[in-house]
Amino acid sequence: DLMERFALSHPFIAFQFHINHKLKFATSGNGNLKEVIYRIYGRETVDSLIEIDEKTECININGFLGKPVLTRSNRNFETVFINGRFVKSDFIYKAIENGYSGFLMQHKFPFTVLNIEIDSTKVDVNVHPNKLDVRFDEPEKIFAMISSLIAEGLKHREMIAPVTLSSAKEEASELK
Repeated sequence: DLMERFALSHPFIAFQFHINHKLKFATSGNGNLKEVIYRIYGRETVDSLIEIDEKTECININGFLGKPVLTRSNRNFETVFINGRFVKSDFIYKAIENGYSGFLMQHKFPFTVLNIEIDSTKVDVNVHPNKLDVRFDEPEKIFAMISSLIAEGLKHREMIAPVTLSSAKEEASELK
């Protein structure tokens, strides 16, 4: 988990993880976050991602959102970094899920890999002994911004895979 978090938060650094002299995990360090996600979660996950790069005057969000078909029954696949630091924050998770409202079924959670950049004076990382949780100066404002940026990242995106219909003549010739 630690190596995966490092790789996701720093896709421009090459990582190799060996167990008993066998390579178990490696990234290229080429800066391509989607490639790191592919190496960790596989092709099906990568095929269901939406890139997000949204900015406001005080917060930037970039990374990937899972399409609504890519859900889980728990929050284990909501990966969030605040200023490059991995966090587990119910506050942030609820803001993300609020942004997904109308897209997900009840009790389903989205797949996300997000880096949220915010002014370091507006966030307190000294809340949790392991520095996993954070608090914000203006939580209502931050919640609304994260939710709206997620919703904006999902809007106007094609969520349905294209379906091509062949003509009856083509089908008949294929059956012969």
